[in-house]
Amino acid sequence: MASRILVPLDGSPVAEKALPCAKMLGRELPAELVLFRAVSIPQEVQEMLVDQQPDDLLPQLLAEANNYLIKVVGEMQDAGLKVQHIVDQGRAAEAIVDCAAKANTELIVMATHGYSSAKRWTRGSVSERVLQSANSPVLMVCAYKHGSDVDLDPSRCRHILVPLDGSAIAEQVLPPVISVAKPMGALVTLLRVSIVHTLGEFMGDFFMPLEGTLRTADKIAGRYLDRVSDRLAEHGVKVSTTVQMGAVAESIVDYAENHQIDLVAMCTHGRTGLGRWILGSVADRVLRAGCIPVLLVRAG
Repeated sequence: MASRILVPLDGSPVAEKALPCAKMLGRELPAELVLFRAVSIPQEVQEMLVDQQPDDLLPQLLAEANNYLIKVVGEMQDAGLKVQHIVDQGRAAEAIVDCAAKANTELIVMATHGYSSAKRWTRGSVSERVLQSANSPVLMVCAYKHGSDVDLDPSRCRHILVPLDGSAIAEQVLPPVISVAKPMGALVTLLRVSIVHTLGEFMGDFFMPLEGTLRTADKIAGRYLDRVSDRLAEHGVKVSTTVQMGAVAESIVDYAENHQIDLVAMCTHGRTGLGRWILGSVADRVLRAGCIPVLLVRAG
């Protein structure tokens, strides 16, 4: 998947939080890193300009962006990484998607704030618009760590958690996972959450006659994960499986925090980039709770 990785930067320390993860992927896959910065003058800034026209200011901003990326590229090349940089004019999200297509990048690695509700980063944000439009998988790196004692290292990827719901849509995350896990020798854990158990707990004694249904559901989930596991093993990927009981979002987060997960990989709904249980509250909860990088694949 990742012979070339796009890393959008805007010159801020927040955006640079994606660099350790990008460096790790560039080194271990290996892959060429393409550092990208989009330059534009917001309308409100244009209206404030008095003695200077936007066309006069733009070349200065482009030059500053280019100098910034040249410095970052030099530091990464000194570390033995293969890196190039691109500066382009345009609004951030649209320019990132356009660059990813033109540069034939197979993965986009970018930072998200991760310190607020799902509304913050899934409604109109740059990362959400990139996810909606880009054909490449998007790896979201949380810029800040909140509410977790788990010490996660963004410069490693040894254990990948892949939640599946039994659908073909969710399984579209598997090819990118194979492309990352195999060269790194990472263990992939396939997770299926049993909501049947949760329903049984909620209904109490009224659900007792269906206790056999619980055992049957477990067996079905286990057999499904075994079939998917066999497919990954054929590609030389190390795989384990687990069926957890509880609410989907909480089960993913709890498992990730208690099993030293380095990356969570999930598929998003193909129509909007959002939807289902895969994104929105789940991805936001994962990002905020453990600051675990999340690989999001938009379903075709």
